[in-house]
Amino acid sequence: MKITLKHCIGRDVLNFMMQGKLVLWLIFAILSVPFSASAAPEDKPPFYKISWHGQYAFLLGSIHVGKADFYPMASPIEKAFANSTALVIEADIEKADTVSLLAQYGTASPEMQQKAQQNTAHYCQKMQPLCNAIQPFAPWLQAAQISMVRFAGLGYTAEQGVDATFSANRQSKALLELESVAFQFELISSFKEKTQLQMLDEAVNATDHEMIELIQAWRTGDEVGLAAIMEQQAGDEDELLSKLLWQRNHSMSDKMLLMMQQQSDEQLFFIIGAGHLVGQQNIPDLLRQQGATVQACWQQRCI
Repeated sequence: MKITLKHCIGRDVLNFMMQGKLVLWLIFAILSVPFSASAAPEDKPPFYKISWHGQYAFLLGSIHVGKADFYPMASPIEKAFANSTALVIEADIEKADTVSLLAQYGTASPEMQQKAQQNTAHYCQKMQPLCNAIQPFAPWLQAAQISMVRFAGLGYTAEQGVDATFSANRQSKALLELESVAFQFELISSFKEKTQLQMLDEAVNATDHEMIELIQAWRTGDEVGLAAIMEQQAGDEDELLSKLLWQRNHSMSDKMLLMMQQQSDEQLFFIIGAGHLVGQQNIPDLLRQQGATVQACWQQRCI
């Protein structure tokens, strides 16, 4: 199974070419399934309480597409969010000049376009208008567009993804970011040609069964299962682990503790892609290594 590690999908990417809106999410960004694994209040996605130098915050592992029956989430998550004063996500689309970013990082050379067409030839027999529209774009961006079209057909949208939903419902809470959309564009566009083409190949060939396995693992909080899926996905593409996961896990965990120190007057609620919270060099472990106390809220009561 190879689907999540190698995709970066944007909020409202179905019409990014018309509106210029594209925000990346890396890891567990395209989880979708044509039926629900369980009722939302019974879901137990990765959820932690972090204590650091007298401050505490909460950390929720997310996926970035969803549907209405994801919400409301389990009571501890909803209570922690209600009590928070600031929401921290990976990247805030409102701060980005996405039109310029698309122009700088989203296009492909004619040679790359031709190789991408070879990967999507079978899929495009039935989806020619879409394929014609996205042909000028880099393979990673084509993968994003195709994936969102596929998942929209299953009833899952970026607007109902975890980070988007919590952002929309934050009311007066401050909205902060750990990275930036520009950083994420630059990162994904730097991937080798082989990696980008593999992302595209998987966007058109992933099966519903693979998606079901992944969504069930997230909703049930099966972190061991999620980590096993990710290890299988990595294959021989080292940059997917080193650049997409491990390097970012280190930088985000550092930033989280810095924000907890600097934003001491705020009660922070972090939402980060669930893939960053499991497996090797995961964020909870890195936080512990720096002296933070990290509680798994489904194993011990946090709120």
